[in-house]
Amino acid sequence: MADNDADESRSPVLRAYGWFERLVSGVILVGMMMVVLLAVYSFLRTVIGVTLAENAELDYVQFQTLFDRVLAAVIAVELAHSIRQMVSGDHGFGQLRTVITIGMLAVVRKLIVLEVDNATGSFLLGIAAAVLALALGLVAIRWIEDRRGVTSDSG
Repeated sequence: MADNDADESRSPVLRAYGWFERLVSGVILVGMMMVVLLAVYSFLRTVIGVTLAENAELDYVQFQTLFDRVLAAVIAVELAHSIRQMVSGDHGFGQLRTVITIGMLAVVRKLIVLEVDNATGSFLLGIAAAVLALALGLVAIRWIEDRRGVTSDSG
């Protein structure tokens, strides 16, 4: 009920924008549901293709493709989760943690599909810096939540 009290004390413009933001987020969430289904379909199609192949051995390229598909589906689910948090009006550390997790998954996905022969040292250094920055962000969120006594819903 505290959110309703807060909504009543805000200006009509801010209430209208809050409604607009939730409406747009809801439309995007429906679209993300379709993206998640497409990502899962792509993953399943790849798994079935590899499984039914004449030589059912998993080579490195197939391994990369499978993990690329898995991580694409997981990233889509996490992004949909973040959008769901926007729709529900949850703009706290949980949403920030979800966004940082999406960033981490995207970096891991890039590392899995990376052709090491074509990677430069500066590119790898940039990836390492991104991982470090995202990890520090997660640690900072955890530290702030611990100090505030906030319980996290996503671990």
